[in-house]
Amino acid sequence: MAGFLEDNHSGYKRFSLKAALELASPPTWAAAIVSVLVGGVSAVALTSHVPVVWDVRTIAVWVLMLITAILMQSAVNTLNDYKDFLAGTDTEETILDEHDASIVYNNINPRSALYFSIFLLACAAVTGGIVVYLSSWVLLVIGVSAALIVVLYSVGPAPISHLPIAELVSGITMGEFITLSTYVAMTLTFTPYVLLMAVPPIITIALIMQTNNTCDIDRDIEAGRRTLPIILGRAMSQQLAGMLAWGTLAFMIIWLVVLDIILWRSMVVLVATAVFAVLLYFLLRKKIWRIVDGPYNLQERKIMMGNIVGFCYSVNILWCIMLLASWGLGEFVVFGMIKETPI
Repeated sequence: MAGFLEDNHSGYKRFSLKAALELASPPTWAAAIVSVLVGGVSAVALTSHVPVVWDVRTIAVWVLMLITAILMQSAVNTLNDYKDFLAGTDTEETILDEHDASIVYNNINPRSALYFSIFLLACAAVTGGIVVYLSSWVLLVIGVSAALIVVLYSVGPAPISHLPIAELVSGITMGEFITLSTYVAMTLTFTPYVLLMAVPPIITIALIMQTNNTCDIDRDIEAGRRTLPIILGRAMSQQLAGMLAWGTLAFMIIWLVVLDIILWRSMVVLVATAVFAVLLYFLLRKKIWRIVDGPYNLQERKIMMGNIVGFCYSVNILWCIMLLASWGLGEFVVFGMIKETPI
């Protein structure tokens, strides 16, 4: 593959595994990983007293969904770099680190980057196709829709990533579509509850995009983009990020209480939720205040992106732990291991 992509007379560096990883940008894979994780946990927690059968097929489709989601995220990252290079947005004067604009920073052949993005999408089509074969044709519709959005997001006539709806689109595509697809692939069923299970991934993924765009306001204005932070302004965009971060925690607690009442009908689980709420506050409050305080600028963009990606991982992992713990307690109650009066 390296030989096919290499341009020997261009002066660019040889397209290597290191170059591929720089374009794929593993630090941004949080969006893909947490969505598949939440989808898998939802497949367990929402099956109530008919647990998911953890056979070879179920485990295989979960792993394949994770691979497919990472491939799609990597393709988006690569296509974004390619489009920004063509548009002249990324130059030696504007980039600050290898994760900011890999093509320019690492002297990667832009043609190689384009071919690599196509290769990633093709691989995602193969792994996604296997998931469809092992589960349901419904996932084909979702997968094709997601792939179309990926292309329109990065290299469409008017790239979605340059518009005020970018945060919403990225949150729904990565957070909702992937969580729902993982759940359906594993359980071969659908429940409206899973749509709400995906809210924490949706918000935190949108926050990653918003943080990136808020830091890049000045550069994006020069490039003629109309991102949400440009419309809101830096101060209001920063306030919105803080509100969304706190709102994610509030949603998690409220939705868990609703599930306690509807699914598990247990006072023990309800009390556990109160404990979870306290733990969530103390575990995440410092991360949230870093989001609220900033700073949101190009020079400290790497620090802020590290903060928001860490927040994304922390929130969604804790969300999964809370769901599994509540489900487990509910199972104990149902099978008589804990005696109590249902609520």
